[in-house]
Amino acid sequence: MEELPEPVDTESADPEDLALGALLALQARWREAEGRQVTLRALGLELGPQERYLSAVCATHGRFHVLWRGAASADRPERIACPGSAQLRCDDGCAVDFTYEPARPTS
Repeated sequence: MEELPEPVDTESADPEDLALGALLALQARWREAEGRQVTLRALGLELGPQERYLSAVCATHGRFHVLWRGAASADRPERIACPGSAQLRCDDGCAVDFTYEPARPTS
């Protein structure tokens, strides 16, 4: 496979030109991969796993947060089990009401 193209200055580029350029690059990679197994990695599109904090409210224990990891294409859970308190385990399924990404160190 050819090397990935240089990054484009997205601040000054027209969004339609960017979209067309991306489609043409994908088409070229697809044609180059014909006759072989075509994967997202071969097309330069492989996504890593996702990681999110899921937050919910338990009627007994209040708000809690759980770190969830899943495949890039996985749907996040709609309900999560409350871990309870130090004295009592809960495991009640509570509706996730918002999600957020873990903090990342700045470079």
